[in-house]
Amino acid sequence: MRRWLSLVFLLVAVLLVAWAGYQGYARLRALEGQVTALANRVQVQEQALKALGERVGKLEEEVFKAPAPPLSLPEVPGAPSAPAWPYALGVVVVAVLLFFLLQLLRGNRGKKEGEARETPPPQENLEAARMEEEGAPPRGDQGEGSR
Repeated sequence: MRRWLSLVFLLVAVLLVAWAGYQGYARLRALEGQVTALANRVQVQEQALKALGERVGKLEEEVFKAPAPPLSLPEVPGAPSAPAWPYALGVVVVAVLLFFLLQLLRGNRGKKEGEARETPPPQENLEAARMEEEGAPPRGDQGEGSR
């Protein structure tokens, strides 16, 4: 009985191997069919691209043969100029204001000079004040002999 049992196992193994081989063969045929279909699609697309390339070439020839005006920039519209009278009026107003400011400063300076002339300072104080204005240090209560 062992002999029959081993033959049955061997037959089952052969059948499984045959079934697996058939499945592999079927899958291979399906893949070959898909590859063939893809190759056909690629050929059709190549032909379509060649046809489009020829059409584009013909269009380019027509475009280059057709006369066309030369390329140029569009004309810029003239911008309206700003009126000049506000600037002239501003210059006149500033000049008048400067004139009045200078007159005011001259009037204040004339009043100060007039007051200064009314009270004449002593000679020593005048000389010391002039020296201090020129940048000398103040002398204090020292006389002229202490230089």
